[in-house]
Amino acid sequence: MHYAAFILLVLLLLHPSRALLVLAQTDPIDEYIQAEMKSRSIPGLALVVVKNGDIVKIKGYGFANLEYDVPATPDTVFALASVAKQFTATAIMLLVDQGKVRLDDPINQYLPSSPEQWKAITVRHLLTHTAGLAALFKGFNSLREGGWRTDYTTAQMFEAAVKDPISFAPGERWQYSDVGYFLLGMIIEKASGGTYRNFLASHFFKPVGMASTSVTDLWAILKNRAAGYSMRGHRLVNSRRVVQFELHSAGGVWSTVRDLAKWDNALATGRIVKPSSLEQMWRPVKLNSGGSYPYGFGWVIDEKRGHQMITHVGLTGTEYTRFPDDKLTVIVLTNLDLPIGGTTSNAWGLTKGVAGRLIPALLFSSLKEQAEINPDLTQKLRNLLLKAAKGEEVPMMTPGLRARRADASVANLAKRLQELTSFTFLACEEIKGRVFERFGAQVSRTCYYKMVTRSETRYYRFLLTSDDKVADFGSFTE
Repeated sequence: MHYAAFILLVLLLLHPSRALLVLAQTDPIDEYIQAEMKSRSIPGLALVVVKNGDIVKIKGYGFANLEYDVPATPDTVFALASVAKQFTATAIMLLVDQGKVRLDDPINQYLPSSPEQWKAITVRHLLTHTAGLAALFKGFNSLREGGWRTDYTTAQMFEAAVKDPISFAPGERWQYSDVGYFLLGMIIEKASGGTYRNFLASHFFKPVGMASTSVTDLWAILKNRAAGYSMRGHRLVNSRRVVQFELHSAGGVWSTVRDLAKWDNALATGRIVKPSSLEQMWRPVKLNSGGSYPYGFGWVIDEKRGHQMITHVGLTGTEYTRFPDDKLTVIVLTNLDLPIGGTTSNAWGLTKGVAGRLIPALLFSSLKEQAEINPDLTQKLRNLLLKAAKGEEVPMMTPGLRARRADASVANLAKRLQELTSFTFLACEEIKGRVFERFGAQVSRTCYYKMVTRSETRYYRFLLTSDDKVADFGSFTE
């Protein structure tokens, strides 16, 4: 027996209370969460871990309200933002199961006042963000004319959506759009004959026992509501989410980790929609080109070191991640909103870090540094990062990745490269026994590198094609 385990056993036998204190102080998940909250300036956080359908950890950290020193708990109610898109997508699939909606119907069958430029858009296109509608932060543009108001009706938002330009033909590519999910809410109301708010309450929240979950109503007194905060420069400030929309289907749900654990179990066990419908929701979308994009219906479809991963984040600092093959779900809700003024702090990635404390093979840091097997490739990838940070054209990227990253911010990457102290090869792993596509290109292997800067350590993942083109890349802290 390991010496530390022996000491803990003795404490359990002779001094149970002291043993419990030791366990509480050495929980790797607690240590990870607390360290990340400090480094990212996250005020409050609630966590739930579900394994094989059972809650194995549920806990609150920090403060739901800094002004009144209110602790965050598993019953703190957080704004989910885009994590709530799964409720809209699931509502559509329930209506599909009921025969009231068909995925490949043109949306003008449900929204007859749709403009001519929408005639080729289907329900499926809206669900998968492939309709060509306005991108995030660019939709409903005419509502901004003359300054924001505090209340908007569905009719006003629809009129604004009609005025937004179309970016591309439906199914041509992927572009995240709140406009699409707003229109899905209108379809839910048309097909069900009721309001979006009542549909979710009567079909999801009440049957599942989600007593603390509701569609956003800024007029309502909401017990245990977390205050929202943002980083402005290097200090926390109050968030100012004051606009009330009549239809909140793009991301307007408040909930708790306790309620979402109930939802997760109901969804996975077929109590909400048919298993075949759930399988469609968790399948990457096929584009007109024949390639796929890693997004289903309200969920990002990805993998991490060979483990399937179904996930989504919200701009209010929320993240919901399922590892279906491992029967593991991790949900993290925080009150750290979208940063203001170009700062980079956010609360995302924590679900993956928690999962890695339970399944160590998920962590890139579990890879041991190996001898460099292809120095030329390493240099090319390092040059790719340098060019990407400058916004330059990178021939090594696949066409799909170049199109995807055209408008992406490079400020974070540029800052890391300015502080770079080392960029070290870890491993390359072949993709075997399955087809793995990213942005229309088939991935043949994944290569991992450790980047150390003056302020942090990050792990980079590069998805490579058979001819060493980069189909995608990203970085993670652990």
